[in-house]
Amino acid sequence: MRAVLLMICIVFLSSCANQQCRDSVEPESVVLRVDRLEQELFQSESAAEVEEFLKSHPDFARFFLHSDQYPQDSILANRMFGLIQNPSIDTLYQESVKAFQDFDKVVQTLEGGLGRLKVYYPQAPSPYIQTCVTGLYNDLFISNEHVMIGMDFFIGPNASYKPQQIPQYILQRYTTDHLAASILQFISSQFIDTSKSDALLAEMINYGKSYYLLSKLLPCTPGNVLIGYTNEEWNDIYENEKIIWANFIQNEWLFETEHSMKQRFLGERPNVYEIGEKCPGRIGRWIGWEIVNAYAEESGASVQDIMRETDFNKIFSQSKYKPSGS
Repeated sequence: MRAVLLMICIVFLSSCANQQCRDSVEPESVVLRVDRLEQELFQSESAAEVEEFLKSHPDFARFFLHSDQYPQDSILANRMFGLIQNPSIDTLYQESVKAFQDFDKVVQTLEGGLGRLKVYYPQAPSPYIQTCVTGLYNDLFISNEHVMIGMDFFIGPNASYKPQQIPQYILQRYTTDHLAASILQFISSQFIDTSKSDALLAEMINYGKSYYLLSKLLPCTPGNVLIGYTNEEWNDIYENEKIIWANFIQNEWLFETEHSMKQRFLGERPNVYEIGEKCPGRIGRWIGWEIVNAYAEESGASVQDIMRETDFNKIFSQSKYKPSGS
């Protein structure tokens, strides 16, 4: 089973509300099963009832709460019951419920995205969605079968309690708006064939293919939302695209293979200081996306053909990529 417990996600922050939708396909009909487990858990009046809750939802208990690490279910049940009696956790619960009051819209976005994915890949999954509040224990668990959401991670900037282990420049993406793209990007990644080259350019294009596919699954979601940049970051990138690209060319970074060097342009950082203080982290991923967009336009290749293509040199050369304004 493919699964991941995400501590960081790539995605949503709102951009231009009136931005036109990109071209895409009409989605297949997808109806997802959704269970709001937080309601059932927080109605428990004893540790015994919590234990029954865990037995009723064994996959959630195992994958999200790691019940298999406890010698007895009663130990986890007692810990969870103590948790839900804590006044601070009650505050998290109330704020989570408020933040997720429009969760149906997130589900509808997921259903549309998965429906489009099924057009391209009929075998694409339709996972079972469960939400809960666990005292900032876990944020997301995603597999083909399950999507489990720790609601208290996604309350947003006004949350009374925030996860301390996540930097602010990442935490700003932890809102309910982030969820659909984060989930869809992970699920769709299994349909992308990636280059095995160690070159930075190859990895940039691998990321670019992921964002390109995501943009087809969520055609009405602004680009900055898909990659997780603020409006200001997004605008700064386009204003300085030629400068950014010139740095990659002049410093001969495209074929860099040293891991720590590549992470300067692909990894989570508040800024890429090697380029400039206003250049946001993960800029190499964004350039990879621009290259793949250009390749799609130049080649006319189908979405599936682009996802199958592993020759990064072919994609780069045939893209004829040039920064805006060049």
